[in-house]
Amino acid sequence: MDIYRRVENTVSMHGLIKPHDSVLVALSGGADSAALLHILIRISKKLEITLAAAHVNHSLRETANRDMNFCRDLCKKNGIPFFCKTADIRTGAKNAGMSEELYAREVRYEFFDSLGYDKIATAHNKNDAAETVLFHFIRGASLSGLCGIPYIRGNIIRPLLDIRKEEIIKFCLSNRIEFVTDETNFQEVYSRNKLRLDIIPQIEQKFNAGFIDTVTANAALLREDAEFIDSVAKKCYTGEVKTAELASYAPAVKRRILQLHCKKHYAVEENLPAKYIDALLRLAEKNKTGSRIDLPLGMEAVISYGLLIIRKRTKKIEFSYRIIPEKALKILETGKTVIVHKVDKNGDFYLGDTENMFVRSRKNGDFFYPAGMEGKKKLSDFFTDRKLPQRLRDETPILIKNNDIIAVGNLRFDKRFSDRSLTAYKLLIQEAEDAEKK
Repeated sequence: MDIYRRVENTVSMHGLIKPHDSVLVALSGGADSAALLHILIRISKKLEITLAAAHVNHSLRETANRDMNFCRDLCKKNGIPFFCKTADIRTGAKNAGMSEELYAREVRYEFFDSLGYDKIATAHNKNDAAETVLFHFIRGASLSGLCGIPYIRGNIIRPLLDIRKEEIIKFCLSNRIEFVTDETNFQEVYSRNKLRLDIIPQIEQKFNAGFIDTVTANAALLREDAEFIDSVAKKCYTGEVKTAELASYAPAVKRRILQLHCKKHYAVEENLPAKYIDALLRLAEKNKTGSRIDLPLGMEAVISYGLLIIRKRTKKIEFSYRIIPEKALKILETGKTVIVHKVDKNGDFYLGDTENMFVRSRKNGDFFYPAGMEGKKKLSDFFTDRKLPQRLRDETPILIKNNDIIAVGNLRFDKRFSDRSLTAYKLLIQEAEDAEKK
């Protein structure tokens, strides 16, 4: 069976393209993408699709402009609409704090998506799929990481996944399809190149001549298993993660529920690395309110009364201001406004003088003598008893005098300041929006 029919079969079997789809070919200029463009042009009438191509000049190599011009000329020769973007990947990656490879990928797909085509066709082949499986296995991946490259993900399709690299090269040479060669593909300083140029050839020579086919066939079986477990996890995931419910599921389902939870908050398709999922599992099993871990890209996970919450990482709120009776004080860090009013009777607390009175954020080791309760109590225990979320604990203004707590916001006052023979005061705390209305 020739390559044209094999690609048609792949497209049909996996539902990659529908009649009247507009398809954008990600064209690097290499043998794989040049062959893909040629094949899709040849079968486009049969598939009833319209074609275009797009190229991103990463500005990383001296030959980058050569590749860009080659792609433009190739499309012009074949009457195919061509789109191009030039990006300074090295500077952009540095500013974003990302690897050049990951940043370049984001730039490419953001550009491709912006062009508005129904499908984006990439030229990943069977060798790429096998290399991906082996690469993930070496680095330590979950089951989903050993499933290889999917034929379709969202609007991204891979029509060449059933074709080996050597077949593509032979096809290009036989059909006089011109292409350019990325010289960095032959530099073993890159991990994937070492797999492609050294490790896989040795495995094929010494252990299994059909290693590429074996790996991709096994990956297909693993993908079926993974898809089944994924379907179970999706039924169990409700949009939030309750630690008690999570504990009742099988480990494979737990992991996928956590991946779904992460994808919801990161808004990406990619899975979080396994080490972070392991850390989330341990956090959920510990199930201690207030416990937290850092996640990549400025996120964090916290436990709050039986819920595992993923949110943007925030610095601990810390503030301290001197308070003067009758003078409104806006706490800049929280937006709250605090006012201490002198009243004739029935005060929240009673003072002989107002020297050394401050409002501040909580500190480790804080304790007070809550009105209506016996003895003293740690402030942290008081918050825990009230099931107050971490953020609200940080924002609660603590009124003090000479380092003794007078009031924990408006939640509770200290009974040491209840001598009615002294001057009575009321504590008023306005939320940001309430203060603005007034």
